[in-house]
Amino acid sequence: MSLFASGSAFRQGGVTRLIVMPVTRNVAWDGRLEFFKGPDTAHYVLTAAGLAKTCATCGEPLEREEPLSLLVNITQSTAPDGTEYFTFIDSVCHRRCSGPALTVEHVSWHLEELSPLAARVVLTQATGSGQIKVVPVLAYTLVPVVTFREDGGERTSALVTLLLSHGFQLAMSSEYDELLEQAGPVAAGCNFTMTPEGAILFSIGGEILYRDQLDLHPDETHDAPWLQAARTAGYILVISGDNLDITEAVLDIHGAAREGTLVTGMVPFSEVH
Repeated sequence: MSLFASGSAFRQGGVTRLIVMPVTRNVAWDGRLEFFKGPDTAHYVLTAAGLAKTCATCGEPLEREEPLSLLVNITQSTAPDGTEYFTFIDSVCHRRCSGPALTVEHVSWHLEELSPLAARVVLTQATGSGQIKVVPVLAYTLVPVVTFREDGGERTSALVTLLLSHGFQLAMSSEYDELLEQAGPVAAGCNFTMTPEGAILFSIGGEILYRDQLDLHPDETHDAPWLQAARTAGYILVISGDNLDITEAVLDIHGAAREGTLVTGMVPFSEVH
């Protein structure tokens, strides 16, 4: 629930306008954000706060119940076909360090520079016969989050739209047991390949979305279990979408599930000799 807690005024064209600062739970945000996020605003605010670990201003840890502020920078551009694209970069801080803020930058159309974040993990699943199946997983997302809008419609995630159009499925749960049960094969044209040198490539329609280098040294133990699982299964479970929290120490997909931006798909794996 959002409560209009405070506001500030500014002058524009000789008219004084009031910027309302709503508070959702313990997170204050700039009321103008609702113009861009619409009915998803509250979920967006809570997801951003849930993913943040440290204050963007002072660097100290964030406590979940203390007063927080959301700061959002939006980059807006219009493609040649008239489609509007919005890139959202957010951060969270203690409200004592800063109040909420929103900035909007209109830029000329260009292909957005995106950075992939990914983690390779191995999950296990009990089969009906009591055996244990090992499932190789790639958790994958892009930052910053990019959305687009066509002909005045709802804003849509560019990454999620791409994946859904190639046979991936929306996942409403963040429980791995349920993801393993529900995930299905993707459309033709989605592939994982590994070169003789150990480079793995995830591609859709011939376009490479993700590239990484495995260590094939005989004594390497970090990559070996994942690669062996991929070879045995013949596929890789891709868990993707927006709002995945991926670091060297953490893989958290709860925010994506809450936002409805979590997708999964079984992508064929092969080796190039």
